[in-house]
This record gives sequence, structure tokens and C-alpha cells, in this order.
Amino acid sequence: MRATSVRSNEIVGVAGFLYPGSHVDVLATLRPPGAQSPITQTILQDVEVITAGQRIQPDPEGKPQTVNVVTLLLNPVDSEKLLLASTQATIQFVLRSGADKEKPVTNSVSLDELVAGARKAPEAPVKVKGSARRRATIAKAPPPKPPDFYTVEVIHGDKRSVEKFEESSHQ
Repeated sequence: MRATSVRSNEIVGVAGFLYPGSHVDVLATLRPPGAQSPITQTILQDVEVITAGQRIQPDPEGKPQTVNVVTLLLNPVDSEKLLLASTQATIQFVLRSGADKEKPVTNSVSLDELVAGARKAPEAPVKVKGSARRRATIAKAPPPKPPDFYTVEVIHGDKRSVEKFEESSHQ
């Protein structure tokens, strides 16, 4: 494992809430060669922060502290990815819950996909007679039926309660 440091600021550093021992995902925003719009891609997941600035211990009072450098614990390949991204892209840390150990496979997101309805249905080849092929659009499943009732968890101090509301009661 390697200690790899990158520049940080109030935004990249999650508003000063990165502490030694925190776990983050690292996202990079860049414009690939030949692309018309930039993309954002998760390049590293569940990475441990080993220092924030020159601190190796979290602030005892939990106060946020803006730091200029964050050091992450990475294997050699991930160190290379981070250093390339830090010079060729804008990086952003995303703070993870300590209980979140999942590493989902994610696709990059483009600027076009931020516009409502810009995502296209995936296309798949369909075999027809002989060797001819044509493309068909895969139909999307209909949206699920909304529930007949809604559940709201109310937290007031250390007390919790669950309230259920029928669909007809909010119309």
C-alpha cells in the first residue's frame, strides 16, 4: 500500500469533514479526447484517508477543518489513477458512511445525461434469417405502481414513530 497525497480545498475536501480514518470515493470530471461534453466517472471507491492536512488524528470536537492536502492509502495502480486524474481532471471526494462497504459498478455520466430525457434506451443486436442483422430497441419495463399508502418515520430527539398515510388522504 502507498500513501498518495493530492491537493484539496473546501469543496474537494467535503467542506472540511475529511478526517484521518474517513473513507471516500474519488470522482473525476474530464473531457475525453474527441468528446463533445465532459463526463464524471467514479475512479476509486472506499479509499481510506490517512491524513488530512498534517493531522493524523481527527479533531476531538469533530469540528470541520479545511485542508490543502489529503493523503489516501492506495495500492500502486490506484495511486497512478489518482495522480493522473489530479493532473488531467477535476477530482472530488465523496464521503462514505462507515457502514457502506459496497463497491457498485458505475458508468460515467455525461453532461447530455443531466438534461431530462436525454438517456436513450440501450440497443441490442437481433439475429434474423441468414447472416443479416438489425438493431432493435429494448423496451423499458413499466414503472412500478405507487403504493396505496405512504410511510413516514418521525424522529423527535431520541423518540421515533412511524406514521402511515393512505393515498386518498393526500388528495
